[in-house]
Amino acid sequence: MKVLSRERFLHYDENGRPDKPILMHCSGRQDYSDGYDEYAVMKSYDNGRTWTRPEMFLKSYPVEGGKMRYAEPAAFFDPDTQKLLVISDRALYPNDTLDLDAVYSLVLDVYNPITDTWQPRQELDVSPARAIVVSFTFPIKTSRGRILVPAEQQVPGADGRPLHYKGCSSPVYQPVTLIGEYEPDSSIRWRPGRPVAVDPEVSSRGLDENTLAELPDGRIVMVIRGDNSMFPEKPGYKWLCVSEDGGMTWSDPVPLPCDKGEPIESGANGSAFFRSIKTGKLYWMGNLCIHGVRPNGNWPRTPLVIVEVEERLGATPPVVLKRDTITVIDQRRPTEPEQVQHSNFRFYQDRENGDLVLFLTRYGERSAEQWMLADYYRYRVEID
Repeated sequence: MKVLSRERFLHYDENGRPDKPILMHCSGRQDYSDGYDEYAVMKSYDNGRTWTRPEMFLKSYPVEGGKMRYAEPAAFFDPDTQKLLVISDRALYPNDTLDLDAVYSLVLDVYNPITDTWQPRQELDVSPARAIVVSFTFPIKTSRGRILVPAEQQVPGADGRPLHYKGCSSPVYQPVTLIGEYEPDSSIRWRPGRPVAVDPEVSSRGLDENTLAELPDGRIVMVIRGDNSMFPEKPGYKWLCVSEDGGMTWSDPVPLPCDKGEPIESGANGSAFFRSIKTGKLYWMGNLCIHGVRPNGNWPRTPLVIVEVEERLGATPPVVLKRDTITVIDQRRPTEPEQVQHSNFRFYQDRENGDLVLFLTRYGERSAEQWMLADYYRYRVEID
């Protein structure tokens, strides 16, 4: 035997930590629809090639009347403070069952990668807003230094209880932007923007699961999930709003437009903007009905596509999907159930080559009835 070579694999800084980027992966367990538990985090110090053992992060706990569960952790790494912010939902599950009208609270966890420590968990004060919830959320930081967290809240009815479209079990939601601004002592002051309203006759469960992007002219665009579940004969869309004041107020929603032809229909499912670190271009990911199927509420949740966004500075609308750039990331195979899902994904951009790295569970891939018996996948998409 002989030694072939020796090379430095990682260089350590003065704090004893690798000087390369740290990746953190968070995943949990699904006990039933919208019932999650045991979120754990793993870290990678070699760009995702290997990972540490899982460490428990968010875990349910029993209380009088049921169980408190966490959901939908939304992570944002602030490059200016070098801190990771994670905002999660917390709610009571009566007798450990899902309450669609539950009152949620938000909790904040802050991670310092230099010391490898978490600050004590804190509950966020979102007053004067009603209870706010995050769902399929990707926060951003604007050029003005504001942290914008896409969120939503239930619409109250005349009796003060959550409003429901007649015959619908889920309440009506409206998008709201949670705005964070740093104070001189480095704490963050949170306040809600003005919610976006829509007639339930247009979108029966209101609008929720929005995604945000800042344009070069400082405007913020929002794309929002709509719903046609109570009138499936009508079209279903993703909806577009624009803010001229950093996320405080928004224009009336309109169907997300394309550069050619009519808006493409889409089911009630989340989506995401991101700006490529490689090309500088803006992209959108989500489920579009590109095969001509009319959506029916949450369905279909396939295919999952990525689309380049054309930014039209000074114009209305300020963004459109470039139809010719629609690229399918994954879709239902002919032998798979129609209910297979390519939604509820998470992603990051590879700092070594600019690739998009995406994670999702293909719920329903084996059986529509046993939809949770599904594998968790990692995709890599080259951006050019």
